[in-house]
Amino acid sequence: MNAKYCKNTRCSVHNQGPCAAWESCGFFMWDVEKEAGTRPAKKEQTQLESDEQITLYRWCRDNGIEMVHIPNERECSKYTGYLLSEQGVQKGFPDNFFPYARHGYHGLFIELKRAKKSLSKVSAEQKKWAAALSANGYKALICYGAAEAIIEVKKYMSE
Repeated sequence: MNAKYCKNTRCSVHNQGPCAAWESCGFFMWDVEKEAGTRPAKKEQTQLESDEQITLYRWCRDNGIEMVHIPNERECSKYTGYLLSEQGVQKGFPDNFFPYARHGYHGLFIELKRAKKSLSKVSAEQKKWAAALSANGYKALICYGAAEAIIEVKKYMSE
């Protein structure tokens, strides 16, 4: 008898090899491609913006660079959204602030997006805030991915 592979992610042995209980399993979904060895290689996925944010923060922390993340991207109820807007939360405000005066700027703001530009839309509000901050003595950038943001932080922090 050939081994049977399951493609149902609810199965507890899903990625651990062939399913020994495939005949009696209520969740079993036969993965013909895996069994035949014809499944195409998995495409490398672009990190989520939250993962990019974690990478940037950890790099800053490990390099002694203070920064603040402004969590405007959260989903919430209409009531919580109302309360936050009444407290001053603004759509489009940049994700990150680096409180260092350098190169004639008061500080650095970075709006962090996913590395793949086609998966990252810059909103009109984000463009408006970047322009307003730039006009008022801050450096405001939109960076695609943590790697690009780290390069910009290094440039900004260099004396």
